[in-house]
Amino acid sequence: MKYLSRILLLSILICGIGLSSCKKEVKDPVKKETTKKVAKKQTVKKPKPKSVEQKTLMPVVEKIPKKYFLIVASFQEKMNAERLQSKLKSEGYASNIHDAQNGFYRVSYKAFSDRKLAFQELASVRTTEEHKDTWLYIKR
Repeated sequence: MKYLSRILLLSILICGIGLSSCKKEVKDPVKKETTKKVAKKQTVKKPKPKSVEQKTLMPVVEKIPKKYFLIVASFQEKMNAERLQSKLKSEGYASNIHDAQNGFYRVSYKAFSDRKLAFQELASVRTTEEHKDTWLYIKR
């Protein structure tokens, strides 16, 4: 019995090795001759790109909208607000006019996008006698 099991095992190993080492032959496909003549494709010449000088790319920085404004005065008449705005601009301030719901025109002379910085500036400005009535407008 031992002899038979050895022969069986040996024959299975030989068959396994023999089958795994067989590869299928790949035959070259035969090209069929065509009777029609094929027209050549016309090549379209692409224009060569002009020499481009390397430009220094600046990073795109998203501007944060300014929503905190120090208001120096408020007027019912737009002409008065525009007059004060032009005076502030001539002094070097970035002055804006903001329409209020009650019909008044608020004149700002500084704008901030950071809340903390806006409140610090308000506290600093209010220490002077000239700007003690300045207040902070938060645009929503």
